[in-house]
Amino acid sequence: MDVFLYLTRRQWAELWVNGGEIPISLASSYLSTVRSGTNTPDENLINDMNIDIQELRPLISVSEGGGFRNATFQGNFVNGRRLPDVHDGNYFHEDGLILSFSLRNSRELATRMGKEACVKIHDVDSLRRCIDEQLGQDGTMRACEYTDGPNRNHFLKSTADSWQQEFRIFWPGGSARSVVLPSGIAELVILE
Repeated sequence: MDVFLYLTRRQWAELWVNGGEIPISLASSYLSTVRSGTNTPDENLINDMNIDIQELRPLISVSEGGGFRNATFQGNFVNGRRLPDVHDGNYFHEDGLILSFSLRNSRELATRMGKEACVKIHDVDSLRRCIDEQLGQDGTMRACEYTDGPNRNHFLKSTADSWQQEFRIFWPGGSARSVVLPSGIAELVILE
């Protein structure tokens, strides 16, 4: 499967094409208070409750960076208003290493992301295996899905981000790292 990586600096493409040491950032490094380019306010958020956490106020209030796992709330009322039931609900931030690609080559995408260059990865599974070996753990990879609802995870994002047509590899935990890529993992492509 071919995926496309947009790079902030054109000279960084050389490392992907000819091999060399590349950085892998934490998902939280893309967290922002506003949605802009590759930064989003819901990056690394895990919410599987089918409700916006704001709907549970004032029963539940989650401070910035806080959360809960496997929580159940049933039959609750606040000021005569019935709150949604939650069964084994999760709402927390999970960090880890992430590489984000796009499923398409587009000059418009590069401009919108603020990127100068694009490389095509010919075999993303080989890339993942190469990095897995260096990190000592297996990454999860797949195309992102998009929703208008409140649910989020590393592969389920807001429809406001759907223009990216994103494909990700995620490794839980850790801290920002560098890995060494072999030559030929990618080729520089002309933006279409």
